[in-house]
Amino acid sequence: MIEVPLWLVPTVPMVLVIAFCIPGLRPYVRGLVPFAPLPALLVGLADPGPTPLRLDWLLLGTDFAVSRTAATFLIFTSILWSLAGWQLIRLLARDPAHDRTIACFLFAMTGNLGLLIAQDIAAFYTFFAIMSLASWGLVLHGGGIAQTFAGRVYIIFAVTGEVALFAGLAMGHFATGDLRLSAMTGDTVPLLATVLVSTGFLIKLGAVPMHLWLPLAHAAAPAPASAVLSGAMLKAGLFGLITVLPLGQTALPEVAVAFAAMALAGLILAPVLGMVQQDPKAVLAYSSIGQMSLILLGLAAALAAPGTWLLIAPALVILATHHAFAKAALFLGVPAVWSVDRGAMRIVVLGLMALPALALAGMPVTSGWLAKSELKTALEGAPVEWTIWLGTALFVASLGTALLMLRALFLLAGAAHKPKTALDVALPWLAMTALVIFGLEVANISQNVAKTASFADLLPIVTAGVLAGLGGMIFHYAGLRMEPAAPGELLGMVHRVSQSEPALSPKPAKRAHPLFFRGPTTALLRPERGALAILSIAVGLALFLALMPTPATVSPPPPAGVYAR
Repeated sequence: MIEVPLWLVPTVPMVLVIAFCIPGLRPYVRGLVPFAPLPALLVGLADPGPTPLRLDWLLLGTDFAVSRTAATFLIFTSILWSLAGWQLIRLLARDPAHDRTIACFLFAMTGNLGLLIAQDIAAFYTFFAIMSLASWGLVLHGGGIAQTFAGRVYIIFAVTGEVALFAGLAMGHFATGDLRLSAMTGDTVPLLATVLVSTGFLIKLGAVPMHLWLPLAHAAAPAPASAVLSGAMLKAGLFGLITVLPLGQTALPEVAVAFAAMALAGLILAPVLGMVQQDPKAVLAYSSIGQMSLILLGLAAALAAPGTWLLIAPALVILATHHAFAKAALFLGVPAVWSVDRGAMRIVVLGLMALPALALAGMPVTSGWLAKSELKTALEGAPVEWTIWLGTALFVASLGTALLMLRALFLLAGAAHKPKTALDVALPWLAMTALVIFGLEVANISQNVAKTASFADLLPIVTAGVLAGLGGMIFHYAGLRMEPAAPGELLGMVHRVSQSEPALSPKPAKRAHPLFFRGPTTALLRPERGALAILSIAVGLALFLALMPTPATVSPPPPAGVYAR
């Protein structure tokens, strides 16, 4: 295989962003959006991987390299961005705001792909910030009240995460004097730095209680954007945690307990809150919270017992890859449902969407069953006091996911037909559905040990079906009706008194939100304005980091029997 230079991975989508600034080139750039992640896919598939690269002139000296874990992440991330980009340009073909959304889409893609190969603190933080801030434009795309509110909540969490991440990385660099990202796993890194960096990544991961932005953003963004938000960008938080935590090296019992508490809260809250949603995309978002909580549980066990990391690491990679393909297939399937009227074709589409839904629920012989079986086996090496409830936690995770999948499919079955939705939006969805079956092989993940299914593996799905049937009967015969709940829990209860203008229109003076106050202004609320301001702050902080004096290096003591002259 021809070796692809690593610098092409983030450069290709960035060049398309620059070309998009030229109006005459925009029609051509739109057609190239699905091909922008191609270098990243080739790099991930390369065996052996590309030669590491250092660019002394970029930032503080940028290093690019591809680890085995990064290669797998590059494969599924690039495929997700490609298929989602294909559907995005077809879904928004007649949307007046499609150019702005496509530009934000390419910008976020640049950051997401770049952070997977960055080996130094400055480059990793820069790419991570680009991904987070550019995604703001995806959330704001619709221009309505819900999108405005979701965008404000998203950007508050995003900036909070960026500040925590920057502070933690800066503290880690000051303690080690090393700009390499791998240095964050060293013994000299303060616990506070690890906590701050973990906070930034946990916000992106959607861990409870830092998840409030996630259901709001997924419900507001276009379906292809939700596919990459859930399938690819959430995994950036996982990739960051795997990269900077001393997994397999040092036990961090305090952090492990905190991670376990957040994971258990997410496994319980996700199905409870998701089942009362009326928007299928919000239901899928709460399902992502539950799945990420399961991943967080694996990280917690590894931090409590470092010896288990060798087994937990491949299980988490399989779980992340499986979730990326399955959840992206479900989000990309939402416009496919809209494009067909109720009847035989709607039943066929829903039948195909049941495949990724069953995989997420852990149906035997699917990728989800394999991922959860690997994780269950790996968690057997956790501390004794953990193993008492880990089995129950895994059952609750599968049961909750199955209930949420049934709820999402039920809502999609009754979704309104949208005749203006092009029928070819189903093509990327069909391709992603095929990857639910063959995705692990494409990502070079093979099953090490032959596994056999048992009724215990099927029990959560059967239980979910029984509970859903009983609940439906009770509601039907008792004449009950579920009141629609807004995504975002407490934040979803907050609304403006009245507002009819779109989010990107001029704002009248003296209008305030109960949580977010605004002064008199007539300026447009445009995502790129805030993004440029925040990026300017990030550049200033990066310059401060560059000018920060490096701690003096202490020479090691001479060997025994050798005296200094």
